[in-house]
Amino acid sequence: MRRTALTLLTVTLVGLSAGCGLLGDRDPVSGDGSPSGVSVPTTPSEGTGPSDGVVPVTTLDAPWVRGTRVRIGLYPIETDGDLAVLRYDVTATSDDAEHTPLWSTLALSLGGLGETATDGRGVRLFDTGAGLVYPVGENDDGPATTIERVHDDADEPGVLRGRATTVFAAPEGSTVDVLVPRFGAALGVPVVEDEGGLDDAVSLVGGTPETESRKIRAFTHSYDDESVTSAEDDQVTVTLASDVLFASDRHTLSKKARAVVDRAARDIQEQADSGEVHVVGHTDDVDSDSYNQTLSERRAASVADRLRTALGSGYTVSEEGRGESEPIAEGTSAAARAANRRVEIEFRGRLVVQDDDSGEDLPGTDAPTVANGPVDITTSGGDYTVEVTSMVRRPGAVVGTLTAERTAGDSVDPAWFLPSYLKLVGDRSFGTLAEAAGPHNLALLGPTERVLPYDYKSYKTPTGFQLRRLLGDEEVTTIGTGDTTTIAVVWPDTGQDTVTVDAPDRFRITGVPVTGGTGD
Repeated sequence: MRRTALTLLTVTLVGLSAGCGLLGDRDPVSGDGSPSGVSVPTTPSEGTGPSDGVVPVTTLDAPWVRGTRVRIGLYPIETDGDLAVLRYDVTATSDDAEHTPLWSTLALSLGGLGETATDGRGVRLFDTGAGLVYPVGENDDGPATTIERVHDDADEPGVLRGRATTVFAAPEGSTVDVLVPRFGAALGVPVVEDEGGLDDAVSLVGGTPETESRKIRAFTHSYDDESVTSAEDDQVTVTLASDVLFASDRHTLSKKARAVVDRAARDIQEQADSGEVHVVGHTDDVDSDSYNQTLSERRAASVADRLRTALGSGYTVSEEGRGESEPIAEGTSAAARAANRRVEIEFRGRLVVQDDDSGEDLPGTDAPTVANGPVDITTSGGDYTVEVTSMVRRPGAVVGTLTAERTAGDSVDPAWFLPSYLKLVGDRSFGTLAEAAGPHNLALLGPTERVLPYDYKSYKTPTGFQLRRLLGDEEVTTIGTGDTTTIAVVWPDTGQDTVTVDAPDRFRITGVPVTGGTGD
């Protein structure tokens, strides 16, 4: 059984064997065989901007609503080292001119809807090799983007044409991937030096915006619910539930709890060669501040003592307690308090997952299951067919594209993609609407844990909770009968040649091949 690094690739990893899943010189699929919802660049015929006669370097072509298809042509990203501008053309074509969707609806779908949604729903740049995502810049008036309708010709009914300009922070590399919500991902879009067009773009979007890059986070959740592991940059955190480790109001490790800590120690030894390990105890908000502070310190000390024995020489283990001061779940429900009772083990290293293609150890499911094909699901509001159309390997990541068609049902069905009871896998916060209608639980299955999509920090709520955004389609929208939608998600790379895609309680698709690696 191989062990595969998930995140994030440093320069020392580039060029390692593709068979280990540590991605270096791997290319996505290319040419005319690009899968639906994913595009890869071709050489432009001339120039670097969307002037007359210039051909986009890559295109996305996907269905939209009411039988409309949308074609998006992306041009090279121009940068001056601080800012970057992405330009793309949009063409929506409908066979029924009377039912062509409104241009404003399409523009909002592409551009984002204000400060709290821009980095989740707008077009984004991402570089998984560098571990970064680039949200749309922000001006005083909102997203630093403009989408202008440029065609209104009565001789061409049923066609909408537009041109978009969006400004971001400058990417670090010579290429970057582009996520276009509802329409897929364009991979390896060239980043070129600005030749004078960036000033015009900045003026077009309302002036120089505030821009930034954000680090992406990998996240896994064990099937036995004993632990979750996250990695952001080279900081890895293993979180153990206090209810697994300790009896109520106690700080002594049980025999079972000692085994849980020993397993965590073995994981640390595989993920960090040596160094400092820091243990942090947390409690819920029951009882007084002083009591919880003392309890958290004692629990952290118990875990740290066990780790010192299990890890041996080469590691320095420290500990502290933070009481109830850093909750990760909002509210006072039993579930929220259980999540807040935890012990976190922090160290520098890389997150790894077991690489096993057999599928023999996967957890059971009652959901419809198929082998690499379309799966039919039924919700309270309708019937749907879901299919994985591509899994493309990128540095440190797999970009997945799914298509879904509504085959029956006329009622509004906003949470059709995943069950609507808002039960997230792991303690993550994305906001109510996104959690109800997004692909956040959609996982790649390893032998012992679910590998969840990459996410990144968004903003803090007025009460201080850190909300996050998914690196993928933040929301899977309601569609009408006969309509098809595209769903793009970016996962950490598990190194598997085939993957199992699992939406808990909704569907499972096994044996999906991953393309883009050596020999593809």
